[in-house]
Amino acid sequence: MTNLRSRKTRCIVMFDETIRERGKSREIVMELNPYTVRVRLKGLRGSYEIPAASIYNAAVARFVAQKRAEKLAAKKAKRGSE
Repeated sequence: MTNLRSRKTRCIVMFDETIRERGKSREIVMELNPYTVRVRLKGLRGSYEIPAASIYNAAVARFVAQKRAEKLAAKKAKRGSE
């Protein structure tokens, strides 16, 4: 695996998922940098930078919320079957 700091070429990731913007369905494009991720829609110039640490923190928070929801649903199902 190559460290992003040592890459000489740009690392761009395109996703199949589309978002409707300005009357067209556009693909999501992410450009990876050593400390940030730049997100934009294909065909548009506007982009947004997101620190890599905030992406990790958001993923952890989403995972924890999902596990709590699963536990709550299991508890409600158990209570409902009694």
